[in-house]
Amino acid sequence: MERNVLCEREEYAALTEYLEELSELLKDSDDKEMKERIQSGLKQMAEPVSYLVLGEEGVGKTSLLRMIFKDIMDIKDDMAGDICEYRWGEKDFEMPVKDGVQKKFISSDHLQGIELADTRGINRMGESALRKIRERASQCSVIFAVFDASNIKTSRMWDVIENVPEKRMVFFVTKCDAVPPETLNANLEKLKVYMQEANITSPVFPVNLKEDGNCQDIPSLETMRQYIRRQVIGENPLLNKQRENIEEIKSMLLWLRASFIQRNKQYESDAEILEKINTSLDSYIANHREIITEFTKKLAVEIGKDIDGYEQEIISKLDPFKIRERFENQNDFIDYMNMVNDNYKTMMNQSVNQKTIQAMKECMSDLEIMYQEAVGYFNEREEILALNDRFYGSLLQSRNKIAAKTKEAAVSAGEFYRNLSDASEELFLQIWNERKVYDSKITKHEIGATATGAVGIGATAAAVVFNAIVATAAVASLGFAIGAIIGGGSFNYAAKRIFNPKAGEKMEENVQVYIRKFKNEVSETRKITIEQVTGQVMELFERELASVDGCFTDFRISVNVEGEKLPLLQQKLEKVGMLEERIRKIERTGR
Repeated sequence: MERNVLCEREEYAALTEYLEELSELLKDSDDKEMKERIQSGLKQMAEPVSYLVLGEEGVGKTSLLRMIFKDIMDIKDDMAGDICEYRWGEKDFEMPVKDGVQKKFISSDHLQGIELADTRGINRMGESALRKIRERASQCSVIFAVFDASNIKTSRMWDVIENVPEKRMVFFVTKCDAVPPETLNANLEKLKVYMQEANITSPVFPVNLKEDGNCQDIPSLETMRQYIRRQVIGENPLLNKQRENIEEIKSMLLWLRASFIQRNKQYESDAEILEKINTSLDSYIANHREIITEFTKKLAVEIGKDIDGYEQEIISKLDPFKIRERFENQNDFIDYMNMVNDNYKTMMNQSVNQKTIQAMKECMSDLEIMYQEAVGYFNEREEILALNDRFYGSLLQSRNKIAAKTKEAAVSAGEFYRNLSDASEELFLQIWNERKVYDSKITKHEIGATATGAVGIGATAAAVVFNAIVATAAVASLGFAIGAIIGGGSFNYAAKRIFNPKAGEKMEENVQVYIRKFKNEVSETRKITIEQVTGQVMELFERELASVDGCFTDFRISVNVEGEKLPLLQQKLEKVGMLEERIRKIERTGR
């Protein structure tokens, strides 16, 4: 089928895609004015090129539309209202007549961007319908003014078209073969005089409409279409409508590319810093996990030694003859054994805590060094993208706030760890326990401008505790509560078996039975205690390592998200370049 120039869609597709890509490209931009301009352009793109045909009844208005747009859609002689609109729709559908207007939606893609309005004979319209016609005539893109070759002086037609200022109109004279040549020529001359008096400039196309909707070539159909396309609606009507926007957008893209280059440089600079921080953290964490693993092994050995000493001490107290000499009754013996048990529990708790505190102090010293490195990296951070950048100023402001917050966290956390590493054991535990209080306040955003430290904490250390920005996850306080190693029930059993005057001959035998039972209980207790204590120590260290890493979470997320966005932005900019080339081609060739 021959291409109908009135349904040329390339410029519409190119411009729509162009503006949609720009809209997507500017989603995270600060330039609200340009976003609104592009959205306005897209809205204008949705406005179709509208054609309105006017003429008296029987002049062939519908046949003329069918002839000119025959390659676009099928126009039927079944108009129910004063005006019949043909528009594009996803499926064919006719709406009931409302206020004299009937709307028909046609699923032909050729109709996209075009709206046709057929009308009833203007001589049959009432005043209300004429008001609608005048309103449409003032808004539409093209008016087809149709006259019968035998009657060009129709007052209602001229009343409408004379009052449409600067309107693009195309005049058609139909049924030219139904009048003598001299009459046709005379009426054509009269029509031109009337047009001149009405200050209307337009060609006049004489046509012969046949029953099949074709016309005799006076002039040719393609000549009429080319004139309508190029001289009336314009070679590239949508491009012309968007001309001002397009030129501004081209200028905007130059700035956008420059801004994008700066944004990319900012990302590369931040990514380099983050890589240094990650390397330092990864190295510290890897080394520390080895230290923790080795420490927990040694701690398990120490706990085992303490429990072995406890076992030997208890057994040494089980000489039946000494028990009879020292204790008058079972209750005295039970109280004594419980006291020994509690003493060993306290002793082992102190032993475990002292070893753990010493290990933590060593770790704090290492953390201090690592944080000093991190602070040095942040001091190297460049602010490349300007805060007043037209497109990404707020993005940089956000990144700078994140970087400043991270730097503050690193500096203050370094002070916190340094105070811990330098503190005595008592002060160490006090500061550490206050850390939980501070973390809780951070989480609830309730930290005031000033705060009072715990009793016994020096002024500098207290200020660090309450003012340092540290990880929000609360860290368990140091201190392990090892429960009673052997329960009181075991000693009651021993007293009944051993401290029994009637069982003197079996005393030694009963002692050996109890010792075997006692050793089994101690063995099980040793296993459980080692698992619990070493597990708590491992958990404590893991939490602290997570806290260390958490100081850099916001900055890491910011850099990683930007790293994911930049390749997509680059692809979009390349796509925009391709669309610009398509628009330049349309400007040159019209297709």
